[in-house]
Amino acid sequence: MTALLLAALLGATSPKAQLDALEARRRAEETAAKALEHQERSVLDTLAEAENALVEARAEWRRVEAERAAAEARLARAREEEAAAQARIRTRLAELRPRLLARARLGRAGALQVLLESRSLADLVKRRYLMARILARDVALLADARAGFEARERARAERQVEAERIRVLAAEVEERRGQAQARREERETLLAALRSARAFHERAADEVSVQARKLAEFVATLPPPRAGLTGPGGFAAHRGKLPLPAPGPITVGFGRVVNPKFNTVTVQHGIDVDAPAGAPVHAVAAGRVVHAGWFKGYGNLVIVDHGEGYHTLVAHLATMQTAMGEEVEPGAVLGTVGDSGSLKGPYLYFEIREKGRPVDPRPWLAR
Repeated sequence: MTALLLAALLGATSPKAQLDALEARRRAEETAAKALEHQERSVLDTLAEAENALVEARAEWRRVEAERAAAEARLARAREEEAAAQARIRTRLAELRPRLLARARLGRAGALQVLLESRSLADLVKRRYLMARILARDVALLADARAGFEARERARAERQVEAERIRVLAAEVEERRGQAQARREERETLLAALRSARAFHERAADEVSVQARKLAEFVATLPPPRAGLTGPGGFAAHRGKLPLPAPGPITVGFGRVVNPKFNTVTVQHGIDVDAPAGAPVHAVAAGRVVHAGWFKGYGNLVIVDHGEGYHTLVAHLATMQTAMGEEVEPGAVLGTVGDSGSLKGPYLYFEIREKGRPVDPRPWLAR
């Protein structure tokens, strides 16, 4: 354990903070050890597994959060129903109170006394009818008050159930959040090992080269090119006029690239755009989506056929918002910038291919 870590632990404000720091350190070292023990495995496969675990953990986290939000909404409704039922009970009892007090003062013979005081037969019939109406009204009010009481008890029981459910879900949310954080730490530890160890870096570079060849083979198997997808003049008429799929500076260009740290050479078939994570990625021209899915080494990859043998590719997307076979217009959102399958963190990879052959995108881009 380094002196810096020891100082951080000694300076922690609570035993729990110390334990959390030790646990985070343990997980990081365990992940790094696993990465070093299994060097014979594909670096890209290991990275993909870590990414898939992170995606699943985040999905579970979002699911539980959604359940908790729904339970909170039900709890709010139960509280409103309980309050409404309580107000209904108070209103009915307020209406009943004066007559119930009057009846209590009259006693058991009160109704008979009212009838005996009738001055005529017609007056007797009228008094009896009115008393029957008053009695029926009081019975109805009592029944409504009882229904309000039952509604209040049901709402109260539902409120208690939802409150307990929220408590349980809150604990699960914290657990899922911790799992997602652990997966993120494992992925970051793997990437840190990859970036700092020359052997890892060289193996990853070799695998990326292999995947680049497989991508070229995959593009060659796509359906035959179609004409007229991009209007008069076709896609070639857009040379020097295309926008970037997402805003940002070009950090790595087309062709041979020398890594300054390890002096290794790789060949780029496209360009790297330093676009912010989560930014929308747009179609640069009209076309048809011929691939939207995971491709090893490129993460979430979308390929658009623009006709006459031209394709554009955008890779490492966080999300894809299109599907294979969909016709897209210029500027249509294909997905968002991310770091899926990336060894560099969040950025956008962009390619243009002419009859399967990669070409430098920069001469195609507008100033």
